[in-house]
Amino acid sequence: MKKKLLSFIFVGSISLFLSCSSDEVASPVTPPQPDPVATVSSSSVQTKPLSSSSSSSLQTPKSSAVKNTRDTTFKHVFDTVKSVSNIDYPYMYDKPVFCFTEGCEKTVKPRSSSSKATAKSSSSHSAITIDTPENKAPTVNGTTMTDTRDNQNYKLINIGNKLWMAQDLNYAGVTSECYNENQETCKTNGRLYTFNSAQKACPLGWHIPTREEAQAALDNASTPWQYSGRCKDGDCNFKGDMGFHWTSSEPKSGDKKFDENGGSNGALIIVEKSPDYVKEDEDRLFFQVDQKVKRFSVRCVQD
Repeated sequence: MKKKLLSFIFVGSISLFLSCSSDEVASPVTPPQPDPVATVSSSSVQTKPLSSSSSSSLQTPKSSAVKNTRDTTFKHVFDTVKSVSNIDYPYMYDKPVFCFTEGCEKTVKPRSSSSKATAKSSSSHSAITIDTPENKAPTVNGTTMTDTRDNQNYKLINIGNKLWMAQDLNYAGVTSECYNENQETCKTNGRLYTFNSAQKACPLGWHIPTREEAQAALDNASTPWQYSGRCKDGDCNFKGDMGFHWTSSEPKSGDKKFDENGGSNGALIIVEKSPDYVKEDEDRLFFQVDQKVKRFSVRCVQD
């Protein structure tokens, strides 16, 4: 019995010794911990496929437990350039002409500002010289003329070796009006023109008569005058009794109403009275000075 007890104590001591020795040898070695600065838990990283719209913006994992992590996000820095108003640009604003070299503006003639003023004044509605008639020659066929600007026809007569219109002009391309604003009167008696528009009213190759040409018509008993009247400021009169036609000549002091109607500042016209209207001892056909703003008839003569 004593032997068994000793054997049991011996075996137990050996077992206890071996047990302590195995605990020291078999205890697991704790692996070294990774550097928290360089490593981030894989569970906190979100991966997304790169696309054309997101390839330029890479996501950086964030963790409240990790500090001092390196930011690998690409950043674009945009600098706003502020305008500078105090830069001195030579020859650009203080010179009439832009130049790349010193003194070259002296060789270039600066553009005149008068062109704008001229254009503005020429478009004034109050002017009576803004007419722009078409520059077309008429077609002459014997004793008939066709005004190709509006295709109206006129009878012709030969006076003093010149072709004259035997009817009053009815061209509406320049400042003019019908007697009492009646269109039917324009068809039968033509239109009434201011002096300035009368100078432009005839077709290409024709003109209003000179004093000499007009005198030849006054001396020709066969000249067919029309008594188309006159207008001034909307007041029209004498239709059927008298006719008034513009000329291109200057007034003379011996002409009728020279002093009364402005002298040399007036215009020379032909006055025709109808045989039924003329009184005894009165001239039926004569020259007279009158105001340029009145509206009278036009007869054209071939150049």
